[in-house]
Amino acid sequence: MNITKTMFKKKLFWSILLFLDVVLFIEALSTNSISACIVVMIISETIYFKGNHILFGEFDTKRHAKREQYKKNCLKKRTLDHSSKSKEIGLK
Repeated sequence: MNITKTMFKKKLFWSILLFLDVVLFIEALSTNSISACIVVMIISETIYFKGNHILFGEFDTKRHAKREQYKKNCLKKRTLDHSSKSKEIGLK
């Protein structure tokens, strides 16, 4: 897989921001700081909505493809099971 410099920079930026968010989250929990928790929530939402496709886009694409394949296999199996049961009881 070929990653361009700009994509690498974007991924690095969002990874560092995610790391800082986790560190700030741990700090907010240990000090019971409400303001730090609010900052963590804002940063987390920003990462989720703006950086998720950069950080986890490839993983999400593979997971979606696997899920679709699983759905097709289940539907195929369900159709075969249903047709074999209808033959057993004499339905067409």
